[in-house]
Amino acid sequence: MKIIQGEALQVLKTIDSDSIDCLITDPPYSIGVTSHGNIQTWLDNIMLYPFWVEFFSQIKRVLKDDASFYINCDWRTYPFIYPHCASKLVVRNCIVWDYEWIKAGSHYRFSHEFILYGTKSENTKRTFEPSKENRDVWRIAPLNFTRTEKRHQAEKPEELIRKMILNSTKEGDTILDTFLGSGTTAVVAKELNRKFIGIELNKDYKEMAEERVRNMPNTLL
Repeated sequence: MKIIQGEALQVLKTIDSDSIDCLITDPPYSIGVTSHGNIQTWLDNIMLYPFWVEFFSQIKRVLKDDASFYINCDWRTYPFIYPHCASKLVVRNCIVWDYEWIKAGSHYRFSHEFILYGTKSENTKRTFEPSKENRDVWRIAPLNFTRTEKRHQAEKPEELIRKMILNSTKEGDTILDTFLGSGTTAVVAKELNRKFIGIELNKDYKEMAEERVRNMPNTLL
């Protein structure tokens, strides 16, 4: 179990090639307020173009040939991230994460996000069995962000991460999260006996993730 504070691209370059079994990550959606105080638009993502080109090149390098990936995004960032991802990896589907309830919004309230799912190679076989439970719509309740103990504004529920890990990895596999946040992917990876590498730029979140993992039974960090 390794949690590293640093910028995602710089740390990615230090990870061994062909060493990761699954990428599970939740990059910043880059939708909000710019440094000039203006409301950000989809076109502002153009500034991130060089980052994503290098990011997916590095992800392709570190993933094993039979590896899978899950990348959280939303309707605003999906059309920007998808072509970068598809230029290096094999996008298999766009999973719709159905919140089972509604968040804020004036022109129809938000009730879902997207998860870009795929594999490194065209020849990678599916590791989960087909069934009615494995459709491309996942109905999983998000965290209640009105709770006083919330850790991160974009924190994902453990159940969502657990489904990804169980579907696409086995015990002993190595999972990578390049935007770790408060550490949910690390916690679930540890719970399910997977190896883990997490990258987080923010020192406070990095320490929070370490504490969460440290407080789990039989944990050496």
